Amino acid sequence: LKAVQLLVMLRDGMVWPEGPQEPPRGWMTPDQEQAIVDFVERGGGFFAVHNSTGLYPEGGPYLKLLGGTYNGHGPLERFRVRVLDPAHPITRGVTEYEVADEQHTPVPDEGKVHFLLESRSAGGVTASAGWVREPGRGRVAYLANGHTRDALEHPMYQLLMRNAMRWCLRLER
Repeated sequence: LKAVQLLVMLRDGMVWPEGPQEPPRGWMTPDQEQAIVDFVERGGGFFAVHNSTGLYPEGGPYLKLLGGTYNGHGPLERFRVRVLDPAHPITRGVTEYEVADEQHTPVPDEGKVHFLLESRSAGGVTASAGWVREPGRGRVAYLANGHTRDALEHPMYQLLMRNAMRWCLRLER
């Protein structure tokens, strides 16, 4: 991480080396978790997408840095994403949109994060869909969408991703 300014992660915390019939194991070591924390606290940017809250050690430094944990997701469905803070640099220019994706329902640490987005399914499930925090001298942005091509290619989500990376790098102006 010494050679980069921004870490982007779209990955859950498990690997299945023997296939789905075998028990999974975590891929990130405690030293790697701490390296990410140190990177951000020294001023690095961390942009976490979709399942990057999922299946990491509970109470570990990685999830504490991220500011939330995994709580599962519903089926692939269409749902709406609403902007909670239109003045934030990440949501600037973003309007409410509908997307077909897995609606992740992460559990954010409300005392540590600033909420940007909220999702709501047709069945009435409401969840946080994005937040930011600034630990140490660095920046962390999390966006819950990002599993399907429909989500990743949606113009509003494309704008969110660009804005998030620029914000993490302090290039938002």
